[in-house]
Amino acid sequence: MDVKKIIYHTITYCKDILFPMHCLGCDVEGSFVCDICYQTLDMSGVFCCPVCRAQRERGTVCEGCKENSFLDRHSAVMLYQEDGLIGKILHNFKYNFVQDIADVLNKLVKDYVAKEKNDILADLVVPVPLHKRRYAERGFNQAEIVAGFVAKALNISCVQALQRGRYTVQQAKLSREERLKNVVTAFQIVDNARKDIYGKRVILVDDVLTTGSTMQECAKVLKECGVVEVIGVTIARG
Repeated sequence: MDVKKIIYHTITYCKDILFPMHCLGCDVEGSFVCDICYQTLDMSGVFCCPVCRAQRERGTVCEGCKENSFLDRHSAVMLYQEDGLIGKILHNFKYNFVQDIADVLNKLVKDYVAKEKNDILADLVVPVPLHKRRYAERGFNQAEIVAGFVAKALNISCVQALQRGRYTVQQAKLSREERLKNVVTAFQIVDNARKDIYGKRVILVDDVLTTGSTMQECAKVLKECGVVEVIGVTIARG
């Protein structure tokens, strides 16, 4: 075993002794999500129109909503419940990045993709970006990490094709109308990614879709640069 592995295992051992993990679902010590609570997560998928939320096969946009949607379809692993287990998982992941919770999300993505991979075929994966200031505050982009899990599960590339050029207020603090205005013109294509995305089908990844304003604005920018289809995929749908 090399020195880095010895250090990693030593730190992990000390952390587990000093700060034991407790399941976010049942508070049993040992892990952030125990096997029993993991089995309670409903991963049957949420397939709704990205605009009006009508249930749709494969989550395609309704005919009447096409004029208002740059997303061609959207699917989520499960419904978002703020006080439920998935809400606790995503909150702790997003605001208190914990590798063990990232591992849980990786397993969720792998299990979900194993069931749905024939309906989310695409050429590459693109994460919703964070502004560099927000990235510096948080230290990571949760959407980027989830996008990496999706790309690995589908065995396709993950491309950092989008950047957030304007700092915006956190969407969770805003009303639906405010969210729509908040993200207008906030995203641009990374110049050296233009050739990678042109003419491609793209899976756009974030952690949660609520009003859809962020993903719609990202999809708009991707479509303007020649992407032929944008499939939204999130862990949860609010």
